[in-house]
Amino acid sequence: MKMRSKMKIDHILFALALTPCIALPAGAGEQQVQSGGEMVVTASRMEQQSIDVPITTQVITRDQIEMSGARDVGDLIGKYITGHFHKFNGLLSPVGLRGFRSDSHGSDLNGYVLILIDGHRTGTGNAAKINLDRIERVEVVKGPSSALYGSAAMGGVINLITKTGDGPLGGSITGEYGSFDYYKGQVSTGGEVSDTFRFFITASIDEIGDYSDPTFGTVYNSGIERKEIGGNVVYTFSDRHEVRLGGNYSDLYSESPSWRNWITYSAHDPNARQNSDKSIGYADLEYNGEFLDGKLHWKALAYYLYDKNHWFWGFPDPDSSQTKYIDKTIGTDHQFTWRMTSWNTLLVGFTIESLEKESSGTENFQPSTPLTPGLDYDNQALFIQDSMDLFDNRVNLIAAARYDRFDVTTKRAKTGTYADFNERSETYDRISPKFGIGVKFLDEMLRVRANIGDGFKSPTADQLSADYVDVRSGVRFLGNPDLDPETSRTFDIGFDVYHSDLSLTVSYFHTDWKDKIVRESLVNNGQGITTYTNHGDATIAGFEIGAEWILGQTFNLPFDASLWSNMAFNTEKEDEQTGEDLLYISDYEVKSGLNLGYAGVRAQLSHVLVGSQMITNFDTFMNEEKGTFSFWDLTVRYRFAGSWEINGSILNLFDQEVEWARGYIMPERNYRIGLTWNF
Repeated sequence: MKMRSKMKIDHILFALALTPCIALPAGAGEQQVQSGGEMVVTASRMEQQSIDVPITTQVITRDQIEMSGARDVGDLIGKYITGHFHKFNGLLSPVGLRGFRSDSHGSDLNGYVLILIDGHRTGTGNAAKINLDRIERVEVVKGPSSALYGSAAMGGVINLITKTGDGPLGGSITGEYGSFDYYKGQVSTGGEVSDTFRFFITASIDEIGDYSDPTFGTVYNSGIERKEIGGNVVYTFSDRHEVRLGGNYSDLYSESPSWRNWITYSAHDPNARQNSDKSIGYADLEYNGEFLDGKLHWKALAYYLYDKNHWFWGFPDPDSSQTKYIDKTIGTDHQFTWRMTSWNTLLVGFTIESLEKESSGTENFQPSTPLTPGLDYDNQALFIQDSMDLFDNRVNLIAAARYDRFDVTTKRAKTGTYADFNERSETYDRISPKFGIGVKFLDEMLRVRANIGDGFKSPTADQLSADYVDVRSGVRFLGNPDLDPETSRTFDIGFDVYHSDLSLTVSYFHTDWKDKIVRESLVNNGQGITTYTNHGDATIAGFEIGAEWILGQTFNLPFDASLWSNMAFNTEKEDEQTGEDLLYISDYEVKSGLNLGYAGVRAQLSHVLVGSQMITNFDTFMNEEKGTFSFWDLTVRYRFAGSWEINGSILNLFDQEVEWARGYIMPERNYRIGLTWNF
């Protein structure tokens, strides 16, 4: 106990020591952040300078992505953004913002944080499925964003903005090799073919075998294979009209390790064979046009999303028992931006989406009933936003609201036997407002801001309308048509300081979470019934602090150097009905680092510290505290001979035990090295 306490004290002292050099999560080492002039689009659905958007917006740039050592979006968020990222084996990584997370199994509509790609849903809440090769930057909006993006945006929105081939025509070929038989091959090409046509296309394949953790050795059956291809083609008709056609497909295979005799922390089972076949894909068509001498802008999106999760969990033969879910979504999103005056811009738009979930199962090589039946979602939404820049752009106001209507249906699964299955439908609607204000002082060196807004999460179709009996268990699953959506109201206040070599941001947020939906088990006339109910309220509150110190400018160094860090302290996280801490919200997080650059060399030393949290121990089904953990990573990149670049990473530099989720210990210290030829 004394050793654990000392370790916690050391961690906190380290965090406090870095407080003067805490970076905006938007920058994490990028010197452009300190000016406050970075262009962002997600928070207001319009391209604006970040200092003119009073909503907390953070950006991960392409340079940060390259220096992160991350292989997917989940790892990237876990390194730079506070909010408690979760990571399991088998390509499963829900991401968190302000105490809310995306769905653990990947359903984007069943989560509390929404992941977008180029402004529309990705079709998944599992960030491990999304590779980084096509991502130009990541914009993160913390706080409820349902006023513009609808359901599942209670904690915020993560928007992945893809490469479109800006710049000269060229390409690259990359090969990487590393620990645990890791390898990756990638080919990319793109650029501006003419004044009217540009493109970017990339394809890659990578694989890694069973890894080892620092405590128990080889984690058997933990390998991963990824095959991915995607890109964008952009055609510019004129300086006022442009069309983009984009898409991506990822074929993902992952294995699932287990503990010997299913006893956590016993030893990894060398006979484990369970695995999963996951794939995700999308295609989208985007039009941007300007009318009325540029005063009116029309952005139109049409998209198709595909998300498959296929688990093979039989024992001893994994093929003997399977569960498969396939989500298909068709949607369109349109927004019209009218610059009414030099200081007032009105945005109106609508979204129409239709999602169909197909479910099937196999048990002992026979068709069986999956855990979730088939589902249909139809969503229609209208949104409006007024943005005002007053007093010579010293005061920025944003007011927004969105109306959502849902039609949800529970459908019979493609396999299995049900008794008394009724395909029921339910309809409900929701209005979500938001308001923000920012005021600048001292020639934009200081900004004070405040926001208040509502978020909501739609009940799932089975929570609302299920009505069937599972013949295996005899349990009746009965939806509750009187369920209300889960809602939140958050206010946050804060200030930002922008100096020539130091930036600082401080925020306080307070969230009232209402009408949480929980599963409820009942017995009626001797029959077990599973249903759902709105179960009480909760409060989440805390501080977020960030800054970046450009050491090279302060001390007139002959090389680039910056210190950065992102901090979050959750001062309140209480279930008001039980009086206990909410689960899976850490007490604090600190994500920090040092960036260096000289000539063709760039280096980043980063540190992640995650505080203790309350979790459920699924061995005992009792709640307990999970302790603090931390790790260091080092990445170096060197460009030479004009067109060649070598990169190397040492991940988990000091060989620490890293466990984002209980029982899922991440790899020991491991290495990667790669070579890229740019042409």
